[in-house]
Amino acid sequence: MNRTAEVLLGALATALLCTIWMFFANHTGLLGWGGFAGCTAYFAAPKKGLRGLPVLLACVASGMLYAFGCLYLGKYFPDETIGLASTCIITFLMCAGGKYRLLAFVPGAFIGSFSSFAAGGDPMVIPSILAGLLLGDRKSVV
Repeated sequence: MNRTAEVLLGALATALLCTIWMFFANHTGLLGWGGFAGCTAYFAAPKKGLRGLPVLLACVASGMLYAFGCLYLGKYFPDETIGLASTCIITFLMCAGGKYRLLAFVPGAFIGSFSSFAAGGDPMVIPSILAGLLLGDRKSVV
């Protein structure tokens, strides 16, 4: 098969998997875009498959925890100064965490964080991103 045919076949497979994902998400209450964020994290990660999964999960989960913590603090301390300070601290922690092997995939932390903020703290972002990580793994097989 020539290179053009391979690219077109891969594009078709991706389009079909994404369509199936959106159908599934719409009928289960999952956040469709959250799944795409998880899939993006998977493809951006330096290691794929089971070997890369611990770092990928730790990084995405850490970003989500930081965001949920920030959203929680924001409910009790709505002052702009607190929000700016927490942004500074959280961004520093996500970047500095990259020094540790388990948190080395810093873009994954940012994907988890911005997805949680975009969801407004909706806990459905968690299974949505996890499903997206699995979708990414399946797409990489195709």
